[in-house]
This record gives sequence, C-alpha cells and structure tokens, in this order.
Amino acid sequence: MDSSYIAIIISIITIILFISNKLPMSVIAIFGSLAMAFFIPEMELSSVYSGFSSPGWPMVVGMLIVSDALFETGVAQKIGQRIGNSFMAKTERRFIITVAIICTVMSAFMSNNGSVAIWMPIIAAVAAGSMGRIRSKMVIFVAGTAAVIGGGSTLIGSTSQLSANAILQGYEGFEAGMAMFDMTKIMLPAAIVQILYWATIGYPILKWALKPESPDFDKGNVYATASQDALQEKADGVPKWKGRVALYTMILCIVLFLIAGFDPFKNYLNIGIIGLVGAMIVLGSKAVSAKKAFANLPWDILITIGVISGLGAGLDASGGGELIANSVLSLFGGETASIVVLTVVIITLTSLLTNIMQNNAAAAMLTPIVISIAFSLGISPLPWVIVIAACSNLAIATHYGTAVNMQILPAGYKFMDFVKIGGPLLILLIITLSISTLWVFF
Repeated sequence: MDSSYIAIIISIITIILFISNKLPMSVIAIFGSLAMAFFIPEMELSSVYSGFSSPGWPMVVGMLIVSDALFETGVAQKIGQRIGNSFMAKTERRFIITVAIICTVMSAFMSNNGSVAIWMPIIAAVAAGSMGRIRSKMVIFVAGTAAVIGGGSTLIGSTSQLSANAILQGYEGFEAGMAMFDMTKIMLPAAIVQILYWATIGYPILKWALKPESPDFDKGNVYATASQDALQEKADGVPKWKGRVALYTMILCIVLFLIAGFDPFKNYLNIGIIGLVGAMIVLGSKAVSAKKAFANLPWDILITIGVISGLGAGLDASGGGELIANSVLSLFGGETASIVVLTVVIITLTSLLTNIMQNNAAAAMLTPIVISIAFSLGISPLPWVIVIAACSNLAIATHYGTAVNMQILPAGYKFMDFVKIGGPLLILLIITLSISTLWVFF
C-alpha cells in the first residue's frame, strides 16, 4: 500500500484514540508518531521526538515554573485580587471577552505563543483572587483560541504565513510577496466574529463542553487553585524577597516576549530561550524549590507536546496531505471550476487540514498547488496565497494542529474539548472568511 494511504489510516486511528480518551494523551501521541516512523519510510526518524527540540517545549516548561513561583510566593494571589476587583473581571463572561480582545490584538503583532505565555499566569492569578467567580480553565481556552486567530491576522503574527509568503516570492512578478496587512483585510471580520462568539453562544458552549460544575472539572489543570484563604496561608511564611524575584522575573519575561521579534533582539531570543531564562532565575535564586517545581510539571502533557509533531510530519512526508488536497480540489472541478467555488474550497480545505497537520506544513504544501491552479486560470495567485496564509492559522478544533493549543493543554483540556468548543467557531470562521475573501478580492 502506498505510504500516503498508510499515513492517512494512521492519522484516522490516532484521532479515534484521542476521541475515545481511554489512554493517556501522551501514550496516544507516542503511538501515532511511532506508527508513522515505522510505516512511512520517507519520514525522518528524528521527527518522532523533534517537538522536544522546538522552541515551544522549553517555553512551556519555563513559563510553568515561573507561574509556579508566582503562586508559591503569594504574588499571583495579590495580582489576581487587584485585577479581579476591576471592571473587566466583574463577571467571568466579561473577563473572557476582555482576554479574547487583548490576546487577539497582541498576537497580531507579537508571537502568539508569547501572548499566551504572558496571559496564562495572569488568568490563573485572577481566578485565584476571584473567590470562585472566575475559573482559569474557562478563560485559558479562550486566550489560546484568540491568540491563534490574532496570529493569523498579520504577516508577522505567526509562522505559517511566512512559509506561504516565501513560496510566493519565488515566482516571477511576486518577489515582493504579501504586505504586512494583506491578511488583515479578510481576517478582521473573522477576529470580530470570534469575539462575538465568546460574548454570545461561545460562553454557553464552553460551559457545556468543560462542565465547570463537575467534580472532575479541574482534573489535570495545573492552573487550578485552592481557595484564596488557603493560598494566602500557604504563602504567609514565604520571604518577601522570593515574591519580588518571581514578580520581576515574570515582568522580564513579558518584556522579552515583546521585543524578541525585533532587531537586534531576535538574533539572541526566541520563545524557548525566554522560558529558560525565566526558569533559571526563579530556580537559581531558590525563589521556588527545584524539586517541587519539577514535580508539579504536567509530564503527560509535556511528553505529548514533544512527540505529537511526528503525526503531522508523517502525513506531510508521505504525501498523504497532498493526496487529500488534490482529491478535494479535483472533486470540485480543479482547474475547470469557477473562481468562487475554488476560493470557498481552498478556504475550507486549508482550515480543515491545518487541524490535522502542522500549520506550517499545511501552508507549505497547499501554496504551490493553488499558485499552479491560479496561473492556469490566468488570475493572480496572491488572493489565494493570502487565504492559505490566514486559514492555516485556524487550527482551533484539535489540540495538535498548532503549538498554541499544545501550550494550553496544562490547563487540563482533552481532545474533544477542542472539537466541541473550537469546532462550531471554525465553521463560523470558514463562512466569514468565504464572504470576506470574495468581497475583498473577487
């Protein structure tokens, strides 16, 4: 059997296992990646564990340790009380809308991973100081989704658009590539729809999917907190200097995340380095015990993050993803189809594929295909490349389509949480982008 078909079968089996939730997430991820390595000869074996060497893995570990230091020293509770008493956090829904707006805007101009890394401990701190009014697990999911969508709104918000743009620049006449805000033209309505989603039906869907009244609601959530009184009592005996170290470290990390994408800092910093700097400071100063910090890390999630990339790599290397793409495009007429139909198909196809492949791989695979179709139709490929650049960032309905979703997993989410919450939003965004793209470009 051809490798492309084998990769598709392995992907389907892995997804079914994730849906069943009968095995630990890390075991399923290891199975999927190893199966790809054993049965897909075109795939490099190192792809199985390449996630451990990506910048996202040390960033998640480092920021979890910094967050742990904030709670162990009592600083998080104090921050949470102040923000929790403000207008934007009077109710959980209002705080969710506020976080969605801020993370969407921030991620359009800085790393979406960095935006989430900044906000997860802040959300946890607000939840700790809210006396149960705000629950971290309800808000962190929204922060992650908003960061993903914001990251797809400009040329610099994420990395998959850079892959698509680099391919476009290789064609004569398109050396300039996309402009900074080309994607914003079609993604701004999508970003607004996302915020309205959380303000309306999204919040009830969150409650339905996550079941906050269930006794198992915070199972596996490292950002779950005890009562404010219990947390404060725990931190009362901690020297004040430890709290200051934890706070200043968090502020330093925020500043580094903000400047890491600009010269000359980007030559020395990335999200992984920043996470390690934060962990080094709080552990080296003994603001938090190294033994306790390491024991508190969610290893099931961290192993999943380290190995899950092998699943997308196998689908890409085998040609399975390209097979799916070409089959779908041919089904709707391929080079003989109308531009309107092809545009909607490309939007839908990209949005779905990026949820089962790495978003960079999806963008790199689809871009040359649509450029070829555009040239055969005698039209500019730029609008379709912009579509792929934007839609390859819509990995919001599974936990492994983008690094941001992997990053928020320590809050205790399962595969079906992404399907139930992100799935309806993905459908709305596909419809919105179809309308905005046809309106703007055709």
